[in-house]
Order: sequence, then structure tokens, then C-alpha cells
Amino acid sequence: MDTNKKTAKKHAGKRKFHWFRFFTVLLAVCVGMEVVLGTVALVTINTMLADEPKVNLDNFYTQETTLIYDKDGNQIADVGAQLRENITYDEIPEALIDAFLSIEDSRYFTHNGFDIPRFTSSIINTVLHHNMQGGSTFTMQLVKLTYFTDDESGTSSNKDIEYKVQQIDLAEQLEKKSTKKQIFEMYLNKMNFGGVGNIRGVEKASEQYFGKRVSQLNLNECAMLAGVVNSPYYYNPYTYLDHATDRRNDVLYQMLNHGYITEAQYDLAKSVNVEDLLIAPTSTTGAGTQYQAYIDYVIKEAQEVSGQDPLNVSMQIYTAMDPTVQTTMESIEAGQVADVTFADDSMEMGAITENSQTGEIIAIGGGRNYTTGGSMLLNHATDQYKQPGSSVKPFLDYAPTFDYLGWATDHILVDKAITYGNWTYKNANGQYYGRMNLQTALARSLNTPAIQACQSVIDKQGTDWYVDYMKKLGFADSVAESFDISYSIGGNNFVCTPEQLMAAHATIMNGGNYITPHTITKISFRSGNQSDIEPKYENSSVMSAQAAYMISTLMYGNVYGNIFNYLQILKRDYQTFGKTGTTDWGDSGLEYGIPEGAMKDKWMVAETSKYTTAVWLGWEKATVGGNNYFTTAMDSMNTTGHICSDILDAIETSNGKSADYAQPDGIEKITHISGVFPYVAPTASTPSEYITTGLIKKEFAKLGTYESTVSALSNLSSFSAKQNSDNTVSFSWAAYPDSSKLSAAETSGSTFDGSWLTGPVVYKVRLSQNGQTVAELSSSSETSTQSVTLAENTVTQACGYYGYQNTSDASNEVCMTFTTSGPKKETKSAVITAVNGSSLTVTVDGSAATLDLSNATVTKGGANVAISSLKAGDTLTLTYTDGKVTAVSVN
Repeated sequence: MDTNKKTAKKHAGKRKFHWFRFFTVLLAVCVGMEVVLGTVALVTINTMLADEPKVNLDNFYTQETTLIYDKDGNQIADVGAQLRENITYDEIPEALIDAFLSIEDSRYFTHNGFDIPRFTSSIINTVLHHNMQGGSTFTMQLVKLTYFTDDESGTSSNKDIEYKVQQIDLAEQLEKKSTKKQIFEMYLNKMNFGGVGNIRGVEKASEQYFGKRVSQLNLNECAMLAGVVNSPYYYNPYTYLDHATDRRNDVLYQMLNHGYITEAQYDLAKSVNVEDLLIAPTSTTGAGTQYQAYIDYVIKEAQEVSGQDPLNVSMQIYTAMDPTVQTTMESIEAGQVADVTFADDSMEMGAITENSQTGEIIAIGGGRNYTTGGSMLLNHATDQYKQPGSSVKPFLDYAPTFDYLGWATDHILVDKAITYGNWTYKNANGQYYGRMNLQTALARSLNTPAIQACQSVIDKQGTDWYVDYMKKLGFADSVAESFDISYSIGGNNFVCTPEQLMAAHATIMNGGNYITPHTITKISFRSGNQSDIEPKYENSSVMSAQAAYMISTLMYGNVYGNIFNYLQILKRDYQTFGKTGTTDWGDSGLEYGIPEGAMKDKWMVAETSKYTTAVWLGWEKATVGGNNYFTTAMDSMNTTGHICSDILDAIETSNGKSADYAQPDGIEKITHISGVFPYVAPTASTPSEYITTGLIKKEFAKLGTYESTVSALSNLSSFSAKQNSDNTVSFSWAAYPDSSKLSAAETSGSTFDGSWLTGPVVYKVRLSQNGQTVAELSSSSETSTQSVTLAENTVTQACGYYGYQNTSDASNEVCMTFTTSGPKKETKSAVITAVNGSSLTVTVDGSAATLDLSNATVTKGGANVAISSLKAGDTLTLTYTDGKVTAVSVN
């Protein structure tokens, strides 16, 4: 091979390197990669933003807390899932703005919602120095709190890159739709500032930590609040004072660093102890506050009325709460009232008062530990169900008798054993008291008269009527639908709350109209986006106005009458009304060492014409050895009475004395014979002890006559009479068909009986001669022999009949006749043996006899002669009449 060719070929393999071409190609590759990566990044970002929330300014405005007011418009509580109250930017002090800018977002007023230098610095410090720093701006934090954080727990829903991209994008969108001042305002209103309770927003934080509004904050307080938000738990001054102090100092340093304060201000502020700035941590919390039982009820009612939760929707709720009465109840529960004594710490109570005409609840006592125990405990006044005992008798048993049976207030019943099946109802003390009027039965709280009244209504109206009646009175449907005769004494399945008992009794004071008990008078929405709500509660007629008034007179008599029943403590110089009730353990307490039949619950209802209060006292449950029952000593304490009396005093202090209960039209006063029903007017001869006066509905006021009280006499079927030889007359009547009528009914232990006035049935006869009545005789038995003076030898008519001992009432007559006989005469011959003054000794029928001639006539030859003219040996003719010498003739 040619050497030159080899050399040429070798050189031909070593081409010159073109740097320009290389960089051109490299740049082209880089641009291509940038396009590809950019495209990929753009697609990725768009994917990340595909499901981001839509910016809505309404979402950034924080719901304020719900404010609750009493009857006078004074705020008594603010409540919410978080406690918060919004402020405006103009209310924020300059020092607070400076503090937040210094420590959280120094370039806030210049960036567009995303601070690139701060964010980059945060990433570098986190990666290189493992020193995690926040890179989020105020706007980003506000977006995070609004769309990506559980406000209750404070935790973010997601922390990945997609979330951060969305946060940045939403922050920039928000900056375009709102001003810097608005964003800063929304930020401070939404932030969690820690503390005690679920407070949110700078205004509530200021009130809780320092007891002042945010506009009143000083430099030191502003610095502490600006420092807390970074970690509300870690920097909580109540639990970590040292952490809070260090953080406050950091904020002050940054304020100095950024030129917002001078060195002197810094030194002075730093020298102040954080603990000296703070107030007591529980002073503004929402749990266990004053009025808590009432507040809890309001919250539940507001949700029912508005359909929205006041813990999540900002409201202003105006209520009927009377702070004087409410405070009294809570003082009683706390053991701060001298005249109220509780048997032990386990004894509980519930009390509630309403305006009977409006249904507005003015006070609620939820229990002895309710205020100190926190919110939403068992409210013994509104949520605890117990048997109400005799407290129900006025409206359940007696009031309906006035409307449906036509009873008067002085109606007579008999307290006696009442048996249903195998069960015999008795009174609490096991005794029975016989015949009595309704006032006595109610004042003594006797069971069997109440049962009889209820049964009488059932007989007239039916059980279904009672079920409906109880529902109208506000008792639970399930309770009403289980109605039986035991409900008449508040037993068996009859359970209710003090609130329900109060509302039923208030019906009496409200003219027979039930009105739903409630606390709220008005709801306003703080956002201004919804119309105010003013709930309307209509009266629902349950009993007539007349029946309501009539039963109120008996409840008045319970207090002011002469029967002691623990209600006398309610006496005032204005009308008060009352009723007690008790229930017992039966034998269910034996396993806990409780005597059989021991009392477990005590109730008292105290009313004026305007207000009704119901009080329950007892135990939630029995415990072994707990002595959870009322002893005689406890009875004498009359704890329920003292509670009601103190509440009455509080009502009077706050609202004045109640007027008298005005009697409605349609009521009349009747005077009638006691115990007779239907009622009848007395006669002039009716004894006063059988006359009574009471109130009755006008439609039933017509009185019957006395005759309607007298049983019709049976017909006499046979009768006979005859004169005896001794001139007596014997009578015989057919025996009276109903032998029980032959004696008067007992006046005790029985309702009125006409026989008390008429006397028993007797057998009567009328004797007549020559058309004239000569004798009227009576006998207690069907045969009788009596001496009667009758004309001799005369036709005599005897008419027998049945009659009453004390009246002229008579049955049919059965008559017969007989002729009376004359005197029996005979003559005898005699010889005088001696003359002895006005008597003679003679021999007659062969025997000696002495004749008394003092009633005899003596004649001789037709002329009267003196006995002294006679001598021994004279013969005589003696005339005897009915065995006696009536005439002497000297032969």
C-alpha cells in the first residue's frame, strides 16, 4: 500500500471539533427538556388544582358565638362549638398589627398572598438545618383554616404537595378578591388562641386572658397573643407559662428588630411577668357556668325552633329567664339557703317555674351538682322521669268531673277500700275516713276518692278520652297510651318530668288552656342574612275555664284550709295554690335495705294566678346502705315546702304580688242537700248538717226536689185487723219486700241516704168510725197488738199501708172492717149479811163476798137509797158490767 495514502487516511479520521455546534445542540436539548418538563409540570399542577375548593368570601368570615340574654336583655351566656366574637380591622390596636407582622408575616402588605423569599428560606432551613420554619403567609394560613383544617381539632386534612399547591393558589385568588385589611381581620377572627375552652378569634382570647376587649390591649398583651397562635397548646400561659413567656419575648424582639418599638419599650415590656397580665382561666368558659341548666335548655330549644344549631350558627337568643328566680334556685341547689336542708349528698332535686299565661319558663334548677358539674348533664327538672304520685289529682281526677259529670266543688265521696281484680287500693297510711267532700279528699290527698272520681269519668267518657286528655296536657304519647286506673294516683307507668307536671298544672291557672313551656322569646341571626324568629305558642283548650277555676278553689283550700298537709308554708297575703305528691319504693327497695313502702320521691306544686312552680326531691337510684328513702324526720323538714316558699319569695321580689284568680262567667253557687246526686234543693225542715254550698258549672246548676231523694214505697199486698176480748186490736201486714229499708242507713261511711231524713220504713194503720179517723198507729214489725179506744158496737174501718217513720209518704192501702163489741152484763141474787159503810158483806152464789159499791147505784122501788139504810137480811139483785158491780136493787 502507498504510504501517503495511509497517512491521508489516518488524518482523514481526525475531524475538527465544532464547539458552536455542540452548544447549539446542547441548548436545543435543554430547551426541549424544559418544554417537556414544563409541560409535565403544568399538567401536574393543573391536575393538583382540579379539585381545589372554589374561593367564596363568605367561607372566610368566621361564625361568631351565640349570645343568650335574660328577660331584661342582659347577656347571660355566649355559646358555640367554639366561643368567638368577631371584630373589625378598625378595632385592632396598632401594636397588635405590628406584633403579628413582626413574628408571622413581615412582608404581608407587599406580597400577593405567597411570599417566595420567606417560603424558600423556610424550605432551605428545613432541609439543610432540620429547623422547620413556617413559610405560610397570613393569607395562606387563612386559606388553610378555612378549607383544609378541622376547626374543632385543629388538624389539617392533608399535608402533601397537592394541598400546598392548592393553598398557594387559593391564597393568590383571595388576595385578588379581598383587601389586605379584610384578610387580616378575617385571619384574627378565625385563629385558635388556645386558653380554656373552645375559644376562637382575638376578641374572645382578649376577654379570656386579660378580661378586656381587644381594642383595650397594651403592647405586652398584644405580643403574647401574637405569639400564642403559632402553637396554642404549647404556648398556653395557663399550662406552660415558661413557654408562653419565651414566645412573648420573641415577639417583642422581632417588633424591635423591625422597628415597631424602641429599645426602651422592649426592655420595659419584657420585664413584665406574663402571669401578672392574666385573669382567672375559668371566668369566661362555657362549661359549668351560672345559669347552666337554663342555658342548656335554651340551646336545645333554639335548635328545635330554628332548625339550626346555635353552637354552629351565630345567633342572639332572647329568653324569659328571670335572674332573681334562677339565682335563687341555684343557691338552693348549692346549699346556700339556710331554711333548705338536704338529708344527704346523694339526695337530688329538680325545680322549674313558668309564667302560666305565656308558657315562658323563667327559671330551671337542673340539680344540686348541675352548675358545678358542667353543661349537658342530666337535667332533673326537664329530662328526668319519675312517678308524680298524688300531685296529678287536681287536673287528672277532679277537674274532669266538673266538665263531664256535673259535679260541684262540694261533691261527696266515700273514702273506702277500692278493689280492681286482685289489687286493693288504699291510702298512704292504710286508713279510710268515710264520707267527705272533694276539698277534704284533696287536702288529705286520699287515694280512693280520687280513684272513684277518675273511674266515674272513665265510665262516662271512656279510656280513649283519657289518653287524648293526657296528650293534650303535654305528657308523652307513650305514657298516655298506657293509661289505666293507677294513673289517677300518679302510679304504674305514669312517669313525667317536673317540667311536664308544671305545664299541666299551669293549665289550671291559664283558664284551662295548655301552652307549650318554652324559654325563647326571639332569635336574631348575627350575620343579618336571616330574618328574626319570634316563636308563637297558641293556647290549646284542655278543660273549660269554669272547671279550671273550680279546681283552683280546692287547691287554694289545700293551702288555707284547716287540714295540715305541709302546704301551709305557702300562705301569703295574696292567693297561692298548692298540691303535694309522694311515691314509694314498694318492695323494690328491700334489696338495698329500704323498708317496704318507704317513700322515695316527694313533689310539690306551688302556684299563684300567674306563676307555676314544680319541685321534685328524691334520689336518682337506690344504693346498698344508702338510706335512699324519706324518714319521719325528713318529712318534718318539709324541704320541698321550703324550696317552693323561697321561690315564691323570689318571684314576688322580681315581679311583685300576683293578682287573685278571677272567676269566669258560667259558674253558679248552689245550696243543696249534701251527698245527694243529682243535686236537690233542701226543704225548710232539712237539718242544717245535711245542707252544703258549692260551685258548679251553670249548665248543671238546676236542682231537683227533695222527693227525688226518697225511695218509692213498695205496694202492700195484704193486711188484717181484729178486736180482742180485752178491747185491744191486733194488726198484721205483709212483710215489707226490702227488709233493709226497715232501718235507716248509717250516717258514716256512706253517701247521703234519704232515710236519714225520712227515717226507716214502718207499718202503718188508720182506724175510722162513722167516717172519722179515730186513730193512726205504726209498728216497726209486720204484726202488732195495741190498745185503742173505740166506740162500742160500732163498725170500724182499718186501713193498713207502708210509710216512712218521719214523713207522710204512704204506699197503697189495704182496708178491712170489723164491729166493736159493747160491755158484758149479768145479774145475781144476794143476801146482806153485814153493812160496812160504803160496802156490803153478802152471800152470793153460796159464798160470802164484800161488795165495793163506790161506783154503783143503789135503788129501792125505783128510787135511789143510801147504803146506810140497808140492813142485814135484805135481799138484793146485783148487776155486773164486765165483771164489776155497777147497780144494786133492794127487793
